Amino acid sequence: MTGSSLERMLAIFDVEPLDTAPAAPARFAGDSDGGGRQVVDGSQILAQSLIAAGKALPGRTVRSAHALFVAVADPDERLEFTVTPVRAGRSFASATVTVGQRDRICATGTVLLDHPQPDVIRHDRWTGPPVAGPDAAHPVDMPLRGRRIRLEGIKDYGSPDEVGPPIIDAWVHYDAVPERDDLRRALLAHFTGHLSISTTMRAHPGIGTSQAHHTVSTAVMGIGVSFHDPVRWDGWIRYHHESVYAGAGMSHVRGQILTEDGRLLASFTQDGMIRAFDSRGSATSLPAGSRL
Repeated sequence: MTGSSLERMLAIFDVEPLDTAPAAPARFAGDSDGGGRQVVDGSQILAQSLIAAGKALPGRTVRSAHALFVAVADPDERLEFTVTPVRAGRSFASATVTVGQRDRICATGTVLLDHPQPDVIRHDRWTGPPVAGPDAAHPVDMPLRGRRIRLEGIKDYGSPDEVGPPIIDAWVHYDAVPERDDLRRALLAHFTGHLSISTTMRAHPGIGTSQAHHTVSTAVMGIGVSFHDPVRWDGWIRYHHESVYAGAGMSHVRGQILTEDGRLLASFTQDGMIRAFDSRGSATSLPAGSRL
């Protein structure tokens, strides 16, 4: 994301109301940062949707969200978010979010919110294999001023020659963690779309993310994220990606977001498209307007 910064990205997440008075459905607008590409990251749209839902249903905390990215969004045009409450009870509330540009829908989502309650029971610690930690991991050039990324045991995540288990552990560090809880959740959601397809490709010799949009058509089609309170951290956080399925032109990845000492902050899934280009340069069996 050449020219992008953490400060600008947080401002993009913080969508603005379009209505001067409370309304249902509620409408919001936001900008995008394509990072030099003519496409908006689905995870950016997901992050903005969390903020929009929280503003439409104030006083509640976003606990989970699921988004489908149905058409490409242009980073040069403002996005409009329409939040329609489904139910707002004493504890839980839910809403649908429709994201569009002009009269075109680009994404749809559902958001669950509530008032977090005291623990009855709790377990929230990493129980998987030990990791070496950020100090032993390899730095990655994925530019966003104010953010650093390191990968465990992987020097070039995009190379078709970097082959191993379909697992990527990415350490992420932000120079500043937002004071607002909703922006912290949006920031966690933003990185869920970045390495999942790379995780799937890693298990297959001769194919890597560096080929995406050149010889292989890839796209993030859907992301789901669940937050596990409290969503607070200092220092490095880890995104553990595990690809559990690839086939029929799709991949499925599940992941966890953890603090450096192993406390679980959030869980996520991603459904991605991995398809060959046909002789006309289009992805095979891809619906019109859905390539991201």
